[in-house]
Amino acid sequence: MQQLTGWLILLLSVIGHTELWVTTINRSHALRIRPKKLRRFRTLHDIAVVCYPFVLLWLAGLGSTSLLRGGHFSEQSPAMRLLLFVTTAGCIPLIFGVLRWQWIRRHQFDHVETRQRHNVLDAAVTESDRHRVRGPRRHPSQLWPWNEIFHLEVNTKIVNLPKRAAAADLSAAPLRIIHLSDLHFIGCPGEDYYRFLVAQAASLKADVYVFTGDLIDKMELLESAIEILSPLTVIAPCFFILGNHDWKYDYETIRKAMEASGWRCVTGRADILRIGGRQVLLSGSEKPWMGDSPPVVRDAGCDLRILLSHSPDQYRYAQRCGYDLMLSGHTHGGQVVLPLIGPVYSPSIYGVSFVSGLFQLGELTLHVSRGIGAKDPMRWRCSPELTCLEVHC
Repeated sequence: MQQLTGWLILLLSVIGHTELWVTTINRSHALRIRPKKLRRFRTLHDIAVVCYPFVLLWLAGLGSTSLLRGGHFSEQSPAMRLLLFVTTAGCIPLIFGVLRWQWIRRHQFDHVETRQRHNVLDAAVTESDRHRVRGPRRHPSQLWPWNEIFHLEVNTKIVNLPKRAAAADLSAAPLRIIHLSDLHFIGCPGEDYYRFLVAQAASLKADVYVFTGDLIDKMELLESAIEILSPLTVIAPCFFILGNHDWKYDYETIRKAMEASGWRCVTGRADILRIGGRQVLLSGSEKPWMGDSPPVVRDAGCDLRILLSHSPDQYRYAQRCGYDLMLSGHTHGGQVVLPLIGPVYSPSIYGVSFVSGLFQLGELTLHVSRGIGAKDPMRWRCSPELTCLEVHC
């Protein structure tokens, strides 16, 4: 029995140690830290997670009074007892996270009014077509047979704003906002995948298109990205902000290229347009990486006040400033959603709390998109999404 307890303590220590590192990685990637430093920190994370079980086995599992040989916890050194206590305590947030995912967040993640699923790669007719969908870049994640990076979910979500519910004209058609995020042009998926995406977006009868950042991961693909997105500008007004991956490059060049193609940047400013008899205000935030803070709009007198924010972490700022609806990306939905556990990695100071879906946060409604692409093109049980938000206001 004592040996079994020892195994259990070591197992919980390994799990808790991993959870503490995941928590640290999630928070660090939400901050204004340069990518080079983040890559070093992620490498340290990888080494620590892989090596810790072996180090723990050597320190607490093999000696004459080791836990695996029937030794008691009190027989371990003070330093080892402290290490085991701290790392085992790391299981607590994991347990709460799993319970919250199963009872609350999973339903917010999955809740849609309608959805269509497309396997863009399988729909390609010839090998040449498939190559243009896959793109020229090769990545080890493409060997995973259940990788959904070439899938696309086109969904519709209903948004009823509590602050506007009393004044809303229920007979009026809802405002149709097409939300795109995190395209990550990097060479995988290829250009034909994005052309399919834009064709789907063009078919959704949009009142307005919004893009919430992370356009490219290769500067040489900027021209292609602009050319692929530009057809949307002749259908409906198009608004955008940039994200932390754009920040790695000459982001002002990216911004100017988008504006020259007909997309309107709303970072740190407010644009008001009239759609179907409604006055709609759009503003943007690229914090914490760049750009000016969006204005306070509580007394703007518009029917709908929308904040585009690359990171969902800005939701408290949106609440203070009087916005009704905030649209974000950045988290990619976690990219990998494990059975039972849910998503693990999410670059947010709130971890996986707002990883994807619709959230009602007081008077603010938050929509976080799973996005389209990724620098590491791996998705499992978390397909890319293109969302039409039907907003009643």
